[in-house]
Amino acid sequence: MDHYRIKNGKIVLKDSILDGHDIIVDHGIIADIARDRTGYTGFDIIDAEGAYISPGLVEMHIHGCGGYGFDDAENRNIFHILDFLSARGINTFIPTFLPDREKIRRMVRQIKSSDLLKKKIPGIYIEGPFINKEKKGGIPPEYIHEPDLFLLKQIIRETEGLLKLMTVAPEKKGNREIFDYLKKNGIIPCLGHSDCNLGNVFAMDGAGPVGITHLFNAMSGISHKKTGLAMLPFLNRDLFFELNGDGIHVNDDLITICYQQLNRERCILISDAAIAAGLEYGEYVFYSKQVISDATGVRYKEGNLLMGANMLVDDILKRFIRLTGAPLYEAIRFISYNPCRFLGIDSRRGSIEKGKEADLILLDDEYNVIRNLTN
Repeated sequence: MDHYRIKNGKIVLKDSILDGHDIIVDHGIIADIARDRTGYTGFDIIDAEGAYISPGLVEMHIHGCGGYGFDDAENRNIFHILDFLSARGINTFIPTFLPDREKIRRMVRQIKSSDLLKKKIPGIYIEGPFINKEKKGGIPPEYIHEPDLFLLKQIIRETEGLLKLMTVAPEKKGNREIFDYLKKNGIIPCLGHSDCNLGNVFAMDGAGPVGITHLFNAMSGISHKKTGLAMLPFLNRDLFFELNGDGIHVNDDLITICYQQLNRERCILISDAAIAAGLEYGEYVFYSKQVISDATGVRYKEGNLLMGANMLVDDILKRFIRLTGAPLYEAIRFISYNPCRFLGIDSRRGSIEKGKEADLILLDDEYNVIRNLTN
């Protein structure tokens, strides 16, 4: 439908829930949010029947789901992932990669060849390669390199403008130059996979956002003896930070502390979902390695190392609200507007506002996605 009006819904805005208004959509754009509908005759009608009308959700840190990983870039697989996410109200996602350049190049070719993929995927995320082996987490050591500006330039060239986020360890000698070059080229540096002491971290002033890759995971922590990287968003409230809300990567008490104490305008709820996300527990293959999905997350079969989540952000949304008592509009903002703002696409999506894309989903009273209204 090109022209439609959504009625009888509770509209989830950035800071409140709006009742008694209709959303008017014209050629895929929100033309109005109106109490008076008299000027909108001839529009098709969608009756929300009391459901919440929410902006589409964003998966900003995701390695795969539905039985497929982004390491396997066959055409049918990426569109399977797209459909799998769409059914869960996730209309924007950032494929996240280990630093395997051939697999990344294959995905870049796929995105470039499809207008639909370009609409859904604002860019890609690479965890590494300029990180600390001591905090590699689930990243195999063969993908880790010392900071090398020539190598970075090769990666940027190969990603053809799609590289949006890259994780770097700030303590590595040479990463100041890497950090500055990323920002100069419009790529967001994310600090992570790091064993730094904050006293040795370079200044991060200057234009453009900076992020923290999955706060607390694969980084130096907080203690009374050493101020590790995990302390940084408590000290610098301008930084965006990823927070995994699955209850496995970060325990519930710490999730609650982050919600209560950190800058809610910079919080981005992520899943770090892997190939098994959204499916039954079982055994899968990721980057040619056996992984097992169970109640403890997704782990490498050899060594039992946690490498990803088996939840997606639609489930993390519900879990986060139950845990923290956050209002729906605020939790939605952590999975819609905040990531879009961080990625620089908030002028067109991430919230329900006049002039933005009609990226809309319906949620029931238990916050389950019951319909995706986005083409």
